Amino acid sequence: MSRLRIGALAALALLTGCATLGGANYYSVDDEWQAGRQLEDQLARQLPLTNDRTLTRYINDIGQRMARQTELGDRPWRFYVVRDDAINAFNVPGGLVYINTGLIAQVGSASELAGAIAHEVAHGVARHGTQRLSAANELNQVAGAIGLGGGAEGLAAQIAAQGAFASFSRRDEREADRLGVQIMARSGWDPDGLADLLERLASAERGGGVAFFRTHPLSSDRMQDVRQLARRYDGQRLVRDDRQFDNVRRRARQL
Repeated sequence: MSRLRIGALAALALLTGCATLGGANYYSVDDEWQAGRQLEDQLARQLPLTNDRTLTRYINDIGQRMARQTELGDRPWRFYVVRDDAINAFNVPGGLVYINTGLIAQVGSASELAGAIAHEVAHGVARHGTQRLSAANELNQVAGAIGLGGGAEGLAAQIAAQGAFASFSRRDEREADRLGVQIMARSGWDPDGLADLLERLASAERGGGVAFFRTHPLSSDRMQDVRQLARRYDGQRLVRDDRQFDNVRRRARQL
């Protein structure tokens, strides 16, 4: 029996015996960030990114401060504002975060907006996109035996083709909420803002659909969980609003 076949059988035994669909990630952080640079260029051509300096600077300042509080804070992160009325935000593997003007226009406070950014940063820190891609690939090929991955260029192509940033599982969402609360508090923001945001969007969803929940599924107890996690930081001097927010929201509404 060839070494390749022995290796394939051994890998298959590991896959079937260890339930790696629960969270294995076959892509290195280096490959993910290199792929992110390629995806960044591609998305810059495909998305209507705004060149409003006030908006982009505000989002970037919040995002960079949050990213620095994480275990991947030494990696380059990029934050963009998309000119789109849909109430949505998303993370792309490799430290990319995109916030729609529709979301900025609808939030009620700076801490709600910070909550949306923290949640997307949390998806990136947990590497949910490449975890989902790893799980999808496990269904079709034996990891390691036939070269799962293919480097940064192959990873970028797979992310784009399979939409590894298009939607997340309920488990992913709960983890991003938990990490998002921590990230907010560490960077000086009141994490109740994330719970307020979820409540606001849930109300809007009942009134006619919100894109955010099509890519970030809402569970019945998710808002309660976030509120409970936020209570740990009661009594700390954390920011709920700032002087720039009203101007930022107004500019988003005008685009």
